[in-house]
Amino acid sequence: MPRRKQHGAAQTRSAAQTRPEGTVAPVRALWSGTITFGLVSIPVDLLTAVRPRQTAMKLVDKAGHALGRQFHCSKDGRKLAADDIVRGYQTADGEMVVMTDADFESVAPEMSADIELRNFVPLEQIPPIYFQRPYILAPAGKSAKAYHLLAATMERTGRVGIGSFVMRGHEYLVAIISDHGVLRADTLRYADEVRSPQSIGLPKRTKAAAARVREFARVIDDLTRTGLDVAELEDKEAAALQTLVETKRKRSDDVIRRKGLEGADAETEAGDANVIDLMEVLRKSLSKSTVVRNVQASPPISLAERRARNAERARPGKHTKNRTSAARRGGRAKGRSRSTQRA
Repeated sequence: MPRRKQHGAAQTRSAAQTRPEGTVAPVRALWSGTITFGLVSIPVDLLTAVRPRQTAMKLVDKAGHALGRQFHCSKDGRKLAADDIVRGYQTADGEMVVMTDADFESVAPEMSADIELRNFVPLEQIPPIYFQRPYILAPAGKSAKAYHLLAATMERTGRVGIGSFVMRGHEYLVAIISDHGVLRADTLRYADEVRSPQSIGLPKRTKAAAARVREFARVIDDLTRTGLDVAELEDKEAAALQTLVETKRKRSDDVIRRKGLEGADAETEAGDANVIDLMEVLRKSLSKSTVVRNVQASPPISLAERRARNAERARPGKHTKNRTSAARRGGRAKGRSRSTQRA
């Protein structure tokens, strides 16, 4: 399966800054392959058709630092390292079967770059509960004729292609649907994932009174419209939350600013510098008496010299002698400062 290209954060920021205002950032392909059925092969790119809600929050402490996750044993509370953690499959009777990486590899699906369509069925034969996540298939070859031919044929016949493909090491069931000339790929749930009314424990269906049915029908007729207004599907909660965040940010209410980054951010916004000097940020966040040396300012030393320095620091009484000498030097410096002021 083709691997996605990785872009650095600086490269992403540069592209965002040079993008014309009002344009939309291109969607990156999650998967690239071919639709195959019979002797037909159509190259396509798989793109996500939805985006997550913008109300996602991050867990931070009161200083704004991101929180890390640690694992502890539920029995003795012992903190676990990465090497102590394995994956286990719990059976119906409560037993835990440990699964290794070799076990997963032995049952992993064969890597393939094909969406193999097995059959075509009418769209109405697929219950809506089976649809899981929508994607868009875009033509990827030099010519899109085969892509548009398949889309037009499926739309005219009202058929949906059912198949499977492998993405990121997992096999997915998929329904290929033609939607106004665009091929859409909807992943499907497996049959054992869907619950029946009997398994949920719903009460048995009873016969409704005719008068109540007519009453409900009148209410439904009053609310019936000829079409769905997509604008009514707006997430008002997310919009209200975004407005609240912007209001609090403008009046600096509960806004956490990292110490030492204000100056770097101001310089970047003014256009004086395109790259933040991390060493300069560290100098600003430390005390004025602290000396920070970078690689260029520190002369290289050999391993033997480094060991000799460490041994010298570890000698008994060395620290006391150094502190006494430093205090004497400090006293002499203060005396010279007073003499200078009197003069």
